[in-house]
Amino acid sequence: MQFEKQHHIQCQDSLLAFLQKASEKIEKSHDELVETLSLSHSNQLPACYLNTMGFYKEALESTDPNIVISQVQEWMKIEGPCIKFMSSVKDVISLHKKRLGLKSDTDEYDVVDYVYINSTHLLQQPFMSSYQVAVKMLSEQMMLLAPGRKAMVLASTTAMALIAPDGLMKKDKIIEDIEKSKKEGKPIPKICEIYC
Repeated sequence: MQFEKQHHIQCQDSLLAFLQKASEKIEKSHDELVETLSLSHSNQLPACYLNTMGFYKEALESTDPNIVISQVQEWMKIEGPCIKFMSSVKDVISLHKKRLGLKSDTDEYDVVDYVYINSTHLLQQPFMSSYQVAVKMLSEQMMLLAPGRKAMVLASTTAMALIAPDGLMKKDKIIEDIEKSKKEGKPIPKICEIYC
């Protein structure tokens, strides 16, 4: 009975430590996201994220490297903080799964994929109640836009390669990435046509 009681206390301590650490991490990351994007509340996050659509159009349809780079930079002002927030959520999910004795398998997935697939149980935790909209809606939107998000990165690297001095960037790798995207049926930015 003494051993059982001690084990119960250790489990409670483990749970409290997890809840405190996870709650602090999510709160800090959430507050940083809202502040960086100049939002008054995280409920505005889905609409804010959808504002990136204009940058996609310009960056993916232009053949001018300077326009592509400028549009990608504007896109990254929203995309970057959102990825950072998703990374924090991923860390908390991984910690939660380890605490439960489950495999965290974080290396198998992209950050957004991991959060989208694994966040269900975590979102039911009381400390996550204030962040459910931010996590659920943002991960869904980012998942839906995954092909476009990857195309933005491809457009950016292609544009930088066109502007950079010869030999500075590996054009073979860019061509390989373009071919891979084509085979997978993913959108190819117009600027990439120069290497096709």
